[in-house]
Amino acid sequence: MADRKNKGRNLRQFVTLIVAVVIVVVVSVLFQHWWNNRPGPPPRDITIEASAGDRTVTVPPYSACEIDVECPEGEVTDLAVGADETLTVTLPPEVYDHDFSLLMIYDNPAANDQRLYPGNSTREVEVPGSVALKADDGEESTDARLLVVEVRSPQIGVGEDGTESPVRVVWSINAQP
Repeated sequence: MADRKNKGRNLRQFVTLIVAVVIVVVVSVLFQHWWNNRPGPPPRDITIEASAGDRTVTVPPYSACEIDVECPEGEVTDLAVGADETLTVTLPPEVYDHDFSLLMIYDNPAANDQRLYPGNSTREVEVPGSVALKADDGEESTDARLLVVEVRSPQIGVGEDGTESPVRVVWSINAQP
């Protein structure tokens, strides 16, 4: 009789353990699904960080508009970057996990450059405060000073009708001292 009670108790413990494991797995799967599909911040609220020397600024979007919609210009964020300094742009996951581009404008158009980055390739980008340009005729090189840096990234936003739509977002940094 005692043997039968032990078997019954062991069976109940086993079933309870199986039920607990199933509950933990279901909760974990549901949480992971929610975590992966939760909405991110609106594109207008995504900021990047720029630093040069010991100065750091938070850069809000210069513009964030749906594709094919005229976009009002915002304010350009100022951060003085010396000729011998490096501007470091630090991106949040909402930007670096997408493709993005970096436009660098110098006071000499020959130095202007644009870089394209695939998603998840880098979280931080460094831009020199000046670049040396060699003259075509072999004379002395001249330095081109950094004026403006723009980061562009496509994002998903919510349109006026409440549906998801692509949004082009631009962050702009005025690097003049």
